[in-house]
Amino acid sequence: MSKRKIVLAFSGGLDTSYALVSLREQGWEVLTANIDTGGLHSGEGDVVRARAEELGSARHFVIDAREELYERVVTYAIKANYLRNGGYPSCVGAERLVQAEKVVQCALDNGADAIAHGSTGAGADHVRYDSVIRALAPQLEIITPIRDERLTREFERDFLAQHGFATSDKVTTYSINEGLIGTSIGGKETYGSWDYLPEEAWESTKSIKDAPEDGIELILAFDKGEVTSATTLDGAPIEGTGPGAPNYAILRSLNALAAEHGVGRGIHMGSTMVGNLARVGFEAPGMLTLIAAHRELERLTLSNRQQATKATLGTTYGDLLHEAVYYDPILDDFRAFLDSSQARVTGEVRVRLQKGNVIPLGSRSPYSLLDAATRQGVVYGYGSSLWTGEQARAFAHMYAIPGAIAESAGLAPLGGHSAP
Repeated sequence: MSKRKIVLAFSGGLDTSYALVSLREQGWEVLTANIDTGGLHSGEGDVVRARAEELGSARHFVIDAREELYERVVTYAIKANYLRNGGYPSCVGAERLVQAEKVVQCALDNGADAIAHGSTGAGADHVRYDSVIRALAPQLEIITPIRDERLTREFERDFLAQHGFATSDKVTTYSINEGLIGTSIGGKETYGSWDYLPEEAWESTKSIKDAPEDGIELILAFDKGEVTSATTLDGAPIEGTGPGAPNYAILRSLNALAAEHGVGRGIHMGSTMVGNLARVGFEAPGMLTLIAAHRELERLTLSNRQQATKATLGTTYGDLLHEAVYYDPILDDFRAFLDSSQARVTGEVRVRLQKGNVIPLGSRSPYSLLDAATRQGVVYGYGSSLWTGEQARAFAHMYAIPGAIAESAGLAPLGGHSAP
């Protein structure tokens, strides 16, 4: 009788390494699928493959999903200026949609009976994977050794050692997930709310004290909200971009370049899907650079009401993705709004990357509202040819009336004072 077949979402880390050996011991024929959403650098795919084969994978697949991730997830995260709780670009969380879909497709293509992943039950990733599998392949069994057995990383390390497989101390100490959007880092320091991750825990970003003093200036060009080029001030494309480069090349290159200038580090704390607080370190140099530049261009090209509405709907859209609400039709409505909102978000932004900061220095656009006002004779701080001084006085008089009425009724105390 042939063994039952299972496809394991495999990263080569501690959790999935344990899962592979454990599933084999239970009698499964284990196929491993490594979905590349930007976490594999030169030669690392071969390292993950070798690890899978060492641990006993019957067949290993490497599936490149970077372009699809960029088109379906990253472009809309930038259009939405999405930062969870105002600061976290949902580094790896938003990538799980594409990763899980590719694992499901691999399982269906290879006649698997089940899918396994290495998520714990403490975070949100197990919900993300399960949501996709239940939606796309409800007939497949879901096996989750780490979640079901509630294992510690120390136990997993010892288990692998007993079976003759070595693990590094850092893999045991920290849970690190890298992707195109960024890297998440969890460890003992993030279990509480006070401690900061030590220098050795960070994967790519330089510390602020070690970053270059002078920084670097770039020009980022956007067309309808999508970044199209990243150049130095003399017009030279930054390394890894330019003609023929893939759609995600600018983000990938900015991840490396901005990291050298200490950009992108942070620790995010926020509520999980089940309501408890969680804390995680992250590095997202490229996304934070692009979102800062994109937001600056929107300030030049969108009305106040557009910006305010986008801030609300963009946050809701990003939160739904972060929380694994992947297939609700409302997401199509949000994307339609975001696409429409970007019709005039075209132009260039000059930014400086310096000592951990992304500093917008200037912006220009053929749809500049500032230029349009200047052409009409409106110059902030200098007056306008569109109205007279008497008209300005009348506007200020009328504008103050609601506040004056509220104050006289005792409804608007100021500095502890209320009207008698």
